[in-house]
Amino acid sequence: MAKKIITQKARISIAKKRWYSLQAPKVFNDFMFGETLAQTPESLVGRSVRTNLSTILKGGKRQSMEAKFKVVEVKGNNCMTELVSLEILPPNVKRIVKRAKKRVDDSFVVETKDDVKVRLKPMLLVKDNVQHGILTDLRAKCQEYFERVAKENSFNEFTNKVVLGELYKDLKTELKKIYPVSAVEMRAFVKI
Repeated sequence: MAKKIITQKARISIAKKRWYSLQAPKVFNDFMFGETLAQTPESLVGRSVRTNLSTILKGGKRQSMEAKFKVVEVKGNNCMTELVSLEILPPNVKRIVKRAKKRVDDSFVVETKDDVKVRLKPMLLVKDNVQHGILTDLRAKCQEYFERVAKENSFNEFTNKVVLGELYKDLKTELKKIYPVSAVEMRAFVKI
């Protein structure tokens, strides 16, 4: 008969983790949008979190957009965050473009009134195959419009206008003078 050997296992000490609430910036009315797990509050600073914009705005209107936040500081059990970027999800870009015939993309940096640099990636949709010269004019007018609006507003005001879509209607009417545009969307909004 075999002898039974009893061995002792080394005890591993596991540090206890705690839940911390994530708080959106003032642009989104300091809304608590989620929780994250960490051992120490110091390990949270610099952590990035992605969430759907409809969870923060409490509605399905902007469910096609994803917001990325970065934890700036921790107060008690609350993590204060700042907005890093907004992006339209790729399946929704595909769905929007299917309806139009020509997609016009652009990418440029604008500076707000309070000297915050933001990279904007607007997407214009036109109905027909358009000459290249007209597309260049549309891009230039779009960039000029966003630079002007950014200079007039602070970062929080500008972000609010982009999220709520207030800028698109005015831009569409300005671009209509060059060529009729079927839709204007902000594909990406990244704070630099």
